[in-house]
Amino acid sequence: MRGDGHLPDEVGDDLTQGVPLGPGPNRAAVPAVGRVSWRVDDRPPHPWTRAYVRVMRWSRDDRAFAGETHTRRVALARQRSGDRRPTAWTRARWSVRDDTVAGVPVWTVRPRRARPLVRVLYLHGGGYVHPLTKDYWRLVRALAGTPAEVVVPAYPLAPGADVDEVLPRLVTLAGTLLDDPLPLVVMGDSAGGALTLVVAARLRGRDREPLALVCLSPWLDATLTDHLDEVQDLDPTDPMLAESGLRAAGRWWAGRRSPDDPLVSPLHEDLRGLPPIHLHVGRRDILRPAVDDLADRVRATPGATLTVRERTAMFHVWMTRAVPEGAATRRELRTLLRELPADR
Repeated sequence: MRGDGHLPDEVGDDLTQGVPLGPGPNRAAVPAVGRVSWRVDDRPPHPWTRAYVRVMRWSRDDRAFAGETHTRRVALARQRSGDRRPTAWTRARWSVRDDTVAGVPVWTVRPRRARPLVRVLYLHGGGYVHPLTKDYWRLVRALAGTPAEVVVPAYPLAPGADVDEVLPRLVTLAGTLLDDPLPLVVMGDSAGGALTLVVAARLRGRDREPLALVCLSPWLDATLTDHLDEVQDLDPTDPMLAESGLRAAGRWWAGRRSPDDPLVSPLHEDLRGLPPIHLHVGRRDILRPAVDDLADRVRATPGATLTVRERTAMFHVWMTRAVPEGAATRRELRTLLRELPADR
């Protein structure tokens, strides 16, 4: 551990002898401890990114989550406007199919000619209350260039819906995708990053499971209480999120459950038997502190694997934004998707 409380640029915990996990494909034994690899990128932000963040602060992007009443009002207004459908550029460049699965609208984006190497189920963020925005299609287009098929559900949102209503639909969708021989990666950002872990946990024990999980700035602890002092210290540095409204959104999504229920706060999820987790996070993100706890839980979980890529200068879900660091991370994600099927 470095003096500033963060892990060094590359950390790996050695695997020891295997221990039985029980029946299932390729599961005769698993390593007795988990493995965490953590790389920190300390490069300062690009000048364009500095200007971009100043505009975000000027437009008060974080006010969408400023207080419970305001958060609800903004969320309902955006929901009335609806999900941003695939942009004209997305439809011009890629093949786009519209479907409905388990009552959920689903868009599938894939190359027109190249054969996909992998399929990505992408679960969008927005604090469980905001619909798809045009920034997500920038990321989807990048992922499709792997080449990959990217499946994007517009799932129901809080406060009108909650995890008990929505999760079974997403698990049904994921199970349908697993019936196809194309390898599946489940990926999501923020609230969608939390859903990535929760959906994967519900898929354990199937004959086919996701190849990997990719969590982008995931919202691991809906309560934000385990590191409250750190969260409040980071609040002024995060141009996208505010702690007060985010807590309210977590309560709405929890419905009749407690917000610290593993279905809402996957930091408390049973990590045994999950596919490898790849996680990207910025240090100027109020959701960053919970990643330390996830790493500790992975190390204590037999066979679990976590790879963290942390950028010290970055804010929440920068990888969807039109900034140089976002483009660089999108290239890293394409590289990861190309390598995963080859590593099987």
